[in-house]
Amino acid sequence: MSGTAPGGGLRSGAVGTAASTVLSLASTAPAYSLAVSVGLLVSLVGGWTPLLLLVSAVPILLVVLCFRELNAERPDCGTCFTWASRALGPRAGWLTGWLSIAACVLVMSNLLQVAAVYLLTVLGADAAADSRAAQGAVGVTLLVAVAWLAHRGITVAARTQLVLLGLEVAALGWFAAAALAAGPLPAADAPVPAPGSSDVVAAFLVAVFLYWGWDSSFSVNEESVDPHRTPARAALGALAVLALAYAAFAAVVLAYAGPARLSRIGEDDLLAALGASLMGSTGGTVLAGAVLLSALASSQTTILPAARSAYAMARVGLAPRPLATVSATGSPAGATWTVTAVSGAVYVALVATSDAVLADSVAATAVLVAAYYTLTALAVPIGHGRRGIARRPLARLVVPVSAAGLLGYVLVASLADLATTSLVAVGVVLATGALCVVGLPRDRSSPGPAAPRADTATVPSHQPTRETR
Repeated sequence: MSGTAPGGGLRSGAVGTAASTVLSLASTAPAYSLAVSVGLLVSLVGGWTPLLLLVSAVPILLVVLCFRELNAERPDCGTCFTWASRALGPRAGWLTGWLSIAACVLVMSNLLQVAAVYLLTVLGADAAADSRAAQGAVGVTLLVAVAWLAHRGITVAARTQLVLLGLEVAALGWFAAAALAAGPLPAADAPVPAPGSSDVVAAFLVAVFLYWGWDSSFSVNEESVDPHRTPARAALGALAVLALAYAAFAAVVLAYAGPARLSRIGEDDLLAALGASLMGSTGGTVLAGAVLLSALASSQTTILPAARSAYAMARVGLAPRPLATVSATGSPAGATWTVTAVSGAVYVALVATSDAVLADSVAATAVLVAAYYTLTALAVPIGHGRRGIARRPLARLVVPVSAAGLLGYVLVASLADLATTSLVAVGVVLATGALCVVGLPRDRSSPGPAAPRADTATVPSHQPTRETR
């Protein structure tokens, strides 16, 4: 039976393994991610794209295992913030949480512009789709709509995601089946050059963005049926489905269009470029609708972890107290609407000033994600110390050090190739976070009360303020 957590917190027992898996899958925005990433990956690594998608899932798997190790001992909706604070101290923990929230806010600009453009395109308003003012107005309207659904509670959000995910998967399946039935297109003239080491690093960073979103299941851990185990099961299941589906889709598209043609598509929408000729005008509209639904679904599930991280910071006094307000439905209302307002402001600013909102926000987001994954992985061995590592050396030393090493290398190697706008975005996020942590305490005390052991299967009690109605 589900209910409100002790002390008027988030609604406990509301999310099972299936719903948590759906949230993780939907957060990755499969239709949109594949549409704008496969061509880019092919331009970087050519026919090796399916293999790269499978191999790049391995470091992500290591990070999932790090999250599982940390969550098994302390299910907390603050996830990276809470775990890093306990292991690395409040300053490093706050910075880790800040990076995760900033990544969510930044990627919202990407998702909202896609949703706005595709909605206007589906409606036949092509002229408005090219207007920055129209993109801004429609994007903000859609943002408020998905935030309202998130505010209604985790159960409503999960049911919405199930419907949206089902529709986009059906559209992708139709496209893949049509490509298989049509047979390969005539070979293009220009071959794709062999990838260099910098191309592989850039492709891996794109893959980090492709897979990002699986951690949504951990963000709703306090609302899960089994907070200690359900999030990990959902994340592992989602990652397995994504790795196989991504690699299979890339292989099908490569066999149909060939690497040279896909390389020319690059960062443009693959489904739009090939859909109409392959499936007709109706099929092209369906695919546009699938990308629209994918962006909307991911927008909503992006609000969930960002709001819960902010809520977790606020309830332990490391963020403004109003962010800790909870609605009668068990939703972190104050944090949800604050994240929404900030995301809307950033989106409007980027649409008004940047000519490459999509490319700039994707690259910057991937760097931020790799950074907070690395810090979270390091929290495992540092937090457990020698005695804890001796009891579980593989899970608490080998796995997290490998994950941190791989992601850290990619993070450092990718900075040299970032566009100026992306570098500025990353720099602003880091500088803002650094300024905010100056006033935090230096001690390594854990934020909030300790979580109970796994055999209790309950959520730690917190004391947020309750929203009045």
